[in-house]
Amino acid sequence: MRVVDKAVCAGFATWFVATVLSQHPERSYDRARKLDRTGTGVLIPNWRFFAPNPAVEDQHFLYRLADADQQEHSEWRTVYDIEPRRWGHALWFPGRRHEKAIFDVAATLMQNRAAAVPTQVAAREAAVRLINDFVRTRVEPEEGFPYFQVLLVRYAGYDHSEKPVYDMVFDYAPVVDDETAEVAA
Repeated sequence: MRVVDKAVCAGFATWFVATVLSQHPERSYDRARKLDRTGTGVLIPNWRFFAPNPAVEDQHFLYRLADADQQEHSEWRTVYDIEPRRWGHALWFPGRRHEKAIFDVAATLMQNRAAAVPTQVAAREAAVRLINDFVRTRVEPEEGFPYFQVLLVRYAGYDHSEKPVYDMVFDYAPVVDDETAEVAA
């Protein structure tokens, strides 16, 4: 039984070392991942969460309402607030998926904002539609303001010494989407 115990411990130790080595930023350590015969990264995963370009800014979407002529506007309002982190979030934080999705869509917009290639244009347009639909579910409609406009803002989170960067202003969109209204009816 001691031989089996030692073999299991050696196997787990090898697995641990291979996983740790495969996380190193230097790509020559990726050879350890070749030990994963599944070819999917299931046994020796790639957990380089922050490499090579870590996220150092928060991204937010703001919106404002506009009248029918799009001349008068409400003040800019936040679409959602990032939830302050708590210790329990290290174990369970399903709300993070929502924030991560917003981050990913904003990254798609930023990567494709000046794109001319049809696939990149399609990705940008899909991201804009997705954000507009997301904002539309959170807009608090007001009488005389049938449109809204979205603004993508980046800022340094808790570092208030940095000024926000206003990256992108979307075209006006109706608060009530005709296609959605027809499906609901």
